Amino acid sequence: MRREDLVTHERQLHSLRDVIEGYGQLGVPVEEEHRKVPAHSLIATQNAIEAEKYELVLDLLRNDELEVPVLVEEHFVGDAGYQRYLIDGHTRTRASIELGRRMVDAFVIYSPAGDWPSNFVLVAEHYGNVLVRDLPIR
Repeated sequence: MRREDLVTHERQLHSLRDVIEGYGQLGVPVEEEHRKVPAHSLIATQNAIEAEKYELVLDLLRNDELEVPVLVEEHFVGDAGYQRYLIDGHTRTRASIELGRRMVDAFVIYSPAGDWPSNFVLVAEHYGNVLVRDLPIR
């Protein structure tokens, strides 16, 4: 794994636009905000973190050399309150937690409706709604 293989701020903005455009095509009104979110409460949409990538990202974050916001989908679900699903940035989030950071910088996608059908939510359910902090590193 090389630093050049990691996501850049520009590529993350492109991914954000793609997700918003996809929801628009489905008729789901979504908006986005750039803000801090609690790292420990993010629900994973993958089943593990790649060890080699993790070591690289951990080192870069430790030295403040990787400042790319993660991509999060936020749903408001009745009594459960806000549920935040990590779309992109699992390794960065896990490394941030390891470094003692409580919050991560994020592009947050949400809908004024509060909750909506989402494939990311289905993927997270498939993997057991595991928090990013609890993902295995392989």
